[in-house]
Amino acid sequence: MSSIFMPTPSVEANTVSPRDMLMLRLSIVVGGILISLFMIGDLQLIPPDLASAYITNRALIQLPILAGLLAFTFVPQFLRFAQTAFLATVLSITYANYYLIHVAWEQAAFSFPYEGTLLYAFFGFFVFGMKFHYALTAMVLSSLGFVGLMLMDSVYGERTWMNAGFVAGSLFVGVIGRHRIDRLLGQLQEANEQLVGLSTIDELTDLFNRRALMSESGRLFARQRRSNQRLAVLMMDLDHFKQFNDHYGHQQGDQAIRQQADIMRQVFKRQTDILGRYGGEEFMAVIEGEDADRFELLAAEVLKQWQDRAVPNEDSPDSKELSCSIGICQGLATEFDSIDEMIRRADEALYRAKKQGRARYVMA
Repeated sequence: MSSIFMPTPSVEANTVSPRDMLMLRLSIVVGGILISLFMIGDLQLIPPDLASAYITNRALIQLPILAGLLAFTFVPQFLRFAQTAFLATVLSITYANYYLIHVAWEQAAFSFPYEGTLLYAFFGFFVFGMKFHYALTAMVLSSLGFVGLMLMDSVYGERTWMNAGFVAGSLFVGVIGRHRIDRLLGQLQEANEQLVGLSTIDELTDLFNRRALMSESGRLFARQRRSNQRLAVLMMDLDHFKQFNDHYGHQQGDQAIRQQADIMRQVFKRQTDILGRYGGEEFMAVIEGEDADRFELLAAEVLKQWQDRAVPNEDSPDSKELSCSIGICQGLATEFDSIDEMIRRADEALYRAKKQGRARYVMA
């Protein structure tokens, strides 16, 4: 059984979907309905003189506890304290049930069934989705409470301690099941994170791949457009890379690609800077800024980094060193129809940089 409330009460819990929250609230309502149905059946089994105490316990203690949990789900801070709230709810209803068992034995020597203890715990473990440590705490405290009740009242006669062992053992099995679910969910989350990484990160450079690059760039463009802010697209391409790759081999070619990525990470350091491999030896950076001078300084720094590294490119018809050409399109986002238009203009500027001799930048 999968848990309805899978996220932990931390940062992840703040991302619980409205559908999950609705399902949680419905499960609480279902829990209240089940208690009400038990009341109908139990009132036909218990001695008449216990009816008043029974109704008081179920209707005025257990149901209000569930109603309190339901109301708490509408509090903005609920997600932060959800697991604690689940634990408190399960233990409160469990101990209310222990009290009912005690009253039934004390007033009418009636052995009231204890199976509700297991039902409440399993409801918390698997429907609410209590995490392992909370489930373990519930198991220990519920078992201790049941043992204490058995020491106080010999409710089940010769089967008293056998029943206590059965309760503790059953709860332990539930906790093990909760642990296995948590472990599987953790493995699933890790696998999902790896898949997200594979789908967004270029394996060779650890920059965004083209798909993720376009998606993130589009989001930044939309944000800058709403606030009428400036941004720039820098298209970067390694000069005479085919000659370099053919002369030195693909391994050295891959190393040159990685060096370009390292240079970009050194130059574009803002958290909002979007860096990616556009394709082959072509790269793109989408950055925000206040003026065009900053964009030119960053482009010049990329060129300087390649000059400082002085990577040989013997078959290059120009400087005999590996270099980079850059095309820049910058301006207020409202001046452009889309990020695609900015990319197109930056690509045109890159083409002009190539025509003018490479190893330089050109503003669109």
